[in-house]
Amino acid sequence: MVQSAADFRRLKGVGAILGKRLYDAGFDSFAKIAQAGEEGLSKVRGVNRRHMGSILQQARELAGMEQDDRQPAGALMQQRVAGVREKVETLAQSTRDRFLGEMSEKCGRKLGSDLERIENALLQMHDFGTKRSKRIAKILTKAEKKVTGLEEASLKKVRKGFKKARKVVLKALA
Repeated sequence: MVQSAADFRRLKGVGAILGKRLYDAGFDSFAKIAQAGEEGLSKVRGVNRRHMGSILQQARELAGMEQDDRQPAGALMQQRVAGVREKVETLAQSTRDRFLGEMSEKCGRKLGSDLERIENALLQMHDFGTKRSKRIAKILTKAEKKVTGLEEASLKKVRKGFKKARKVVLKALA
């Protein structure tokens, strides 16, 4: 079904001017907007990158192209938490293997303590509300950044990275 530029104002984030630009760019239906994807929309002047996902989702819904194969947000968050846990555990195991003799010292004991606290906090992240899931997603991203690149670092740097990740993850539970 062919829409007019004014019809595109039904999309949140699209006003009269952006609707006209979309129409002039050859998007004459919600289906065409949905099929264009982020790459196609990025070619239209004035489309805000932060709103692209929302605009595409709304266009899919209005075109009747709703994707039923999407996973619920809670399931996606659980996968993300599991991925972070796996990354932390892998880093901890490789650190134990590399610094076997030094793990009995103070730094090694603190590393073990931090690892245990991070894992416990990640295990507790199972009951997500929609508002809280956005916050937790940001926190998981920060935690991942704190432990990324520590595979070849010294024991002290690994310990500092785990300490920072622990603080970030514990904020989610506060």
